[in-house]
Amino acid sequence: MNARYDFGRNWSELAARFEAEHLDRACEDLGRLAGDLNGMTFLDIGCGSGLHSAAALRLGAAKVTALDYDADCVETTRAVLSRFAPDADWTVERADILDRSSLPTGTFDVVYSWGVLHHTGDMWTAIANAAGLVGRSGRLGIAIYLKTPLCGLWTVEKRFYASHRWVRPPIKAVFVSAYMVARTLRHRDPISFVRNYRARRGMEFLADVDDWLGGYPYQSALASELERTVENLGFRTDRRFNVLPGIGLFGTGCGEWCFERIDL
Repeated sequence: MNARYDFGRNWSELAARFEAEHLDRACEDLGRLAGDLNGMTFLDIGCGSGLHSAAALRLGAAKVTALDYDADCVETTRAVLSRFAPDADWTVERADILDRSSLPTGTFDVVYSWGVLHHTGDMWTAIANAAGLVGRSGRLGIAIYLKTPLCGLWTVEKRFYASHRWVRPPIKAVFVSAYMVARTLRHRDPISFVRNYRARRGMEFLADVDDWLGGYPYQSALASELERTVENLGFRTDRRFNVLPGIGLFGTGCGEWCFERIDL
């Protein structure tokens, strides 16, 4: 039984509906985390839909290399970059961040991996391998699930959801219904929340729900242990966002970090 979630299916369906506002929001989010990309070489690990690779080019990256384990994501990224950056310098390849032989041999000014390395099955090795691709004075921008009291339960749910397609519609329906009821009880308008989801997140609500419910393999980390681990690899923490975990009742939020390599 293959418990790995089919991220490529979800991303390919979403990417077909991308509009200019999706790219605009991706540019805002990427610039906030990764900083100035003008003239930089940029590596996107786990490129998914290719939207952030396109954003990096829009923000001035000189060359983008995009990698993903999922062959569908590779094809989707190629299609998105052909649409939004047809004349830019980019390459898209299938690779496994846990398999060093499949990775580029050089280093990059900026290595970026948003919400990916915790889905590899060996998060700490994936982080170390990603860090090893950062060049002198380069930056590592990553987003990792924050550890919450309910991470164990979500691990079980995700494995079940990823393993059995027939359970996905009912689980999704229960999750969405419960989430909307919870927002209503807290006097937060659920209809406006869904309607404005794209403007706030640059994504589609139901696609994000499916991605969350099925995202297996799944690991999470405390902010302190993540920062300590990456700093021990020769980096300093430059900036971080959203690093305070909640209970995790309706999901585990991603903490975001930008680390800078320390030149010795």
